[in-house]
Amino acid sequence: MHYTMVGKLERLDRVPQRVQAEELDTALETGGTLTRLWQELNNQRFVPDWFKDALLLEQRATAIRAYESIRVPGLLQTEDYARILVSERQITSPPERLEEIVKTRTKRLGLVRANKPLLWFVINETALLNLVGDETVMRDQIRHILGLVDSNAIRVQVLPRLRSSLGLCEPFRVMALNATQSVGYVENMLGGEVVDAPEQVTELTTVFGLLASDSLPFPESVALLKKVNGDRYGDVEEE
Repeated sequence: MHYTMVGKLERLDRVPQRVQAEELDTALETGGTLTRLWQELNNQRFVPDWFKDALLLEQRATAIRAYESIRVPGLLQTEDYARILVSERQITSPPERLEEIVKTRTKRLGLVRANKPLLWFVINETALLNLVGDETVMRDQIRHILGLVDSNAIRVQVLPRLRSSLGLCEPFRVMALNATQSVGYVENMLGGEVVDAPEQVTELTTVFGLLASDSLPFPESVALLKKVNGDRYGDVEEE
């Protein structure tokens, strides 16, 4: 790489490309560190500031336990499902930005799975019944979840409606970073918040355990997903 280009990168006159990060890794013998940093930063280009810390944490997690009360968890959303949610919230954004946000959201699962974490989701039945888009969008969305279950990529339990008032809480997740350290993330109307105080993380972990114990067992949850998809959204299982 020419020294003039290095100067432009140092002065922030140019946005670095992946090939330049790779060249610098080779020249500085940094073992791919700069390329990995470039990838992490590039993945966050269309991520809201309030979510960037959570995005990095989930990619480094060894286990993620997540509860969702009213919609399908972001990690599990299809492009069509996510596009509708994003377009309803980002009403002034141009179409190309909406598409970048959607693609950033839907590729998160692949980035998270690279670390081979335990992915355990408790989903309130209400989230499956809330119509996002039309029956086709919902049918494909639930099929997507079932496909992830069949491939052993995730574990899902469904919390039946009205079974637990605890299920009326905000969506949240607990992310284990190693054997001794975990952090939480709690969503709200305006965004979300990373929680790292031990007592708060312990409370979230306890609540997740209670919600999981109130939920249907794994096989019955899968059966309910199939039933909802058939009865409500017209899915027909292949023989």
